[in-house]
Amino acid sequence: MKPLVDLALSAGGLATRARGSAMVCCLALACLFADAEARAATRALLIGVDAYQHVQPLRGAVADARDVKKALRGIGVEDLRLLLDDQASRANTLAAFEALATATRPGDTIFITLAGHGAQEPERIKGSEPDGMDAVFLLPSFDPKDPDGASEKILATEFNHYIRKIEAAGGRVVFVADSCSGGGLAREVDPRGAEMVYRTVRYEPIKDHLVSVADREDAFASMNDFRHSIFLAAVDKKSRVAELKIAGAGYRGALSYAFSRALEGAADVDGDGRITADEIFAYVRQVAHQLSNQRQVVVLERPAQQDPRQYVVAELTRGIAVRPFAAAVSPGEGLVISSADPDQDDISPSPGAGAPVTAAAPASGPPAVALVATRPGPNRAPPGAMVRLASLDGQNAALVAVAQQGQVALVAPNANPDLVWDPRTHDVLAGADVIARNIDISDLSGVVERTMVLEWLKQRAASGAQTVRLLPGDNLHAKGTHVEIEVSDLTGRYLVLFNLSGNGNVQLLYPLGSDPPQRIDPKYSVALQVREPFGADLIVAATANQRLSELERLLRQSSRRISPQKLADVLSRDESQGLRLGFVGLFTSP
Repeated sequence: MKPLVDLALSAGGLATRARGSAMVCCLALACLFADAEARAATRALLIGVDAYQHVQPLRGAVADARDVKKALRGIGVEDLRLLLDDQASRANTLAAFEALATATRPGDTIFITLAGHGAQEPERIKGSEPDGMDAVFLLPSFDPKDPDGASEKILATEFNHYIRKIEAAGGRVVFVADSCSGGGLAREVDPRGAEMVYRTVRYEPIKDHLVSVADREDAFASMNDFRHSIFLAAVDKKSRVAELKIAGAGYRGALSYAFSRALEGAADVDGDGRITADEIFAYVRQVAHQLSNQRQVVVLERPAQQDPRQYVVAELTRGIAVRPFAAAVSPGEGLVISSADPDQDDISPSPGAGAPVTAAAPASGPPAVALVATRPGPNRAPPGAMVRLASLDGQNAALVAVAQQGQVALVAPNANPDLVWDPRTHDVLAGADVIARNIDISDLSGVVERTMVLEWLKQRAASGAQTVRLLPGDNLHAKGTHVEIEVSDLTGRYLVLFNLSGNGNVQLLYPLGSDPPQRIDPKYSVALQVREPFGADLIVAATANQRLSELERLLRQSSRRISPQKLADVLSRDESQGLRLGFVGLFTSP
């Protein structure tokens, strides 16, 4: 049997190998049967592990699980179970899966999400994996040096086992894996940059005491053996994924964060209240790609017979809470809509979340109906509160003048800075990447402004993502290399494309001259050649239902730099025009 696609155990760590068993490996995507009966149930099992006892702990997996829970509550899902940290033992996890499978009835939808460490081990059933390696999801007491501890994991084939049982009972699964099992990266990490924490562990497997619930059919299952379920993985099976620090949310997995925003309504591109598989995949892929600085490409797996345009993942009208009018409204106010989550999880508000939806209150009659606000509103917060800047040698005295210009805090190079300036080479690093080269202290203010714009774009783009790609890939591009920027899903939309260089300079790319601002074709591409200055150019695509005239004027009037606040103000005024934002970084070197 020929493998279909290799998916890597993303956040939760399961590895889907196209050929079958591995398919279970990607954090599955949430789905709701469009034709299910009204009485069909929707349930969820959400697993998040940070507190690993014998391997490197994580920082954002528990927050991922809680965030997805809150998003599911918002669309009316009440039957939810969380397994966090030490709750997620092998015994508890298998029992939870068994309970889900046993309770499934025809038409039911089951959301399963994983966030934590993944790994790879030699396959247990010979010939079941194309590469000879099983993907596994590691549980909190996993210990690679102890036979009992080494058994604290779930095999990808065991996920297959339970998904097959759920489908046999007439249900379907949306499986989302925010974990990874591979070791590849789109771009190498600069050794001077911040240390990255990956959701994968490498170890020498030992003989364990695990007795698998999976059989040969589970191990050899192919994608077409899953008739109704879909799977999302943070990366493919060969790649690895890092935890990210997202403004306003802390450390998180990019897939889980994007998936939660998608369920809140950001993926509903056509505004019909139904999020389909193609909508959620396009959204999640773009947002995760941007949040990870293009080191992460989300993978979707689905049976060939499914039409992603008709496969309804979520319906935003499900989040309804009924309560007496007097309890919801103060005199003179409209009907205020509040969270439908009775547990009130302590989750930071998602960037871009707007004010509650309101409706005129009835003078009398039946209890008022409060519709939970699921569509993120515009993010009108100013770009980037403070940019944390450090000198690589720890001597920040030379940077005082930059800090005095405002919105810059000087920190030690090991104190999680946003930017690090190397006084020897004059390179500026953001995380693991060099974003600007040959930067004198007098030029750092431009790099700071670029950082503020990027952080604001990451938050705002999560409310409405525009698909944009860098071709042929996201690796480091050398001088003289030809690349292409491709913007898609453009038919009937107005496009503005501009470049923000690593030193903060801005350049309008489209429309120029006789370029039509409104596109009639679905794609637009522009060819570029890499040249100085080297670092990281940020190519930003803004599209809307009407012409972005004010943004065009702002970009044309800018001789070099652009105020981050001014740019945010202009874009915020275009919210009502169906604004979408997308961007890619073009990382270059001599």
